[in-house]
Amino acid sequence: MKKQFVLLLLVLFFKTGYSQNDSAVAALDQTEIDTLANKKKQFTTKQKIIIASLVAQQAASLYLEYKWWWQDNYHPFIIYNDGGFNNYSLGMDKLGHFYVSYMYSNVLYELLKYGEFKEKNCLLVSAVIPFAWALSIEVGDGFSSYNFSPADLLANTLGIGYAFAQKKVPYLQNFKFKFSYFPGQYYRENDFKNWSLTADYDGHIYWLAADVHNILPKKAKGFWPKYLNLSFGYGVKNFSESYFYANQGYAIQREFFIGIDYNLNAIPIKNYSAKTAVKMIDYFHFPAPGIKKTGGGNWQFKPLLLN
Repeated sequence: MKKQFVLLLLVLFFKTGYSQNDSAVAALDQTEIDTLANKKKQFTTKQKIIIASLVAQQAASLYLEYKWWWQDNYHPFIIYNDGGFNNYSLGMDKLGHFYVSYMYSNVLYELLKYGEFKEKNCLLVSAVIPFAWALSIEVGDGFSSYNFSPADLLANTLGIGYAFAQKKVPYLQNFKFKFSYFPGQYYRENDFKNWSLTADYDGHIYWLAADVHNILPKKAKGFWPKYLNLSFGYGVKNFSESYFYANQGYAIQREFFIGIDYNLNAIPIKNYSAKTAVKMIDYFHFPAPGIKKTGGGNWQFKPLLLN
């Protein structure tokens, strides 16, 4: 997961529909027709703010991407396959691509819904923009030292696809992907001089949270609280050590987690703005009890699963 900023300059166009038969239109005087036409073209203040914010955010992202990764770094276009889940990070970067696109698509959808755009436009824009962002980044990488990665783009596409599927198949909403982060041991024991969130894979955990209460049959729901999910996580250990202390016996290892997850969406909130904010926050996993397994070792209980 090399980048988390959006690369696409965009202008969003949302259509509002209104139809009248010929006889009804003929019954309107010219003033009424002009008034109706003006209303069709207008965005609400909230919608204008959302559109302007998205355009500004993505323009800024384009500039930062260029300055940080591509300026003075042009190369002939190269396609590179790094091994997928058996690569340098044991697949953590692929999960990063999946999750970022998944979360971005969902957050964009919630933002557009908050702006009261039409459902079909919310679905379309929340799928097209994240994909265009991912594609543009990979194409840009192809002309830099990072190289175009079909596996990265596939991971992005799967994340967007699952976010879209959750809107169309309500049952899938019982299974949500989340992310948690706590600085890896290397950075905790040394300094944070060379730290970056996207490179500290030791601190990343990617979770699949299951809404057990909602999945259970009606008669069994009382046995599981609706505010708690069961979550399954994946991470790695010794990524930073194996990089900074190469050839010194550090081997990167896979880690697996099973723990409790907080179902923030189950909290009854009447305020629509607050409810939208909570929906967005719920794509992050917060520390909770669980068990952890590193490599071929045994499962260990942890009061708080951090990394």
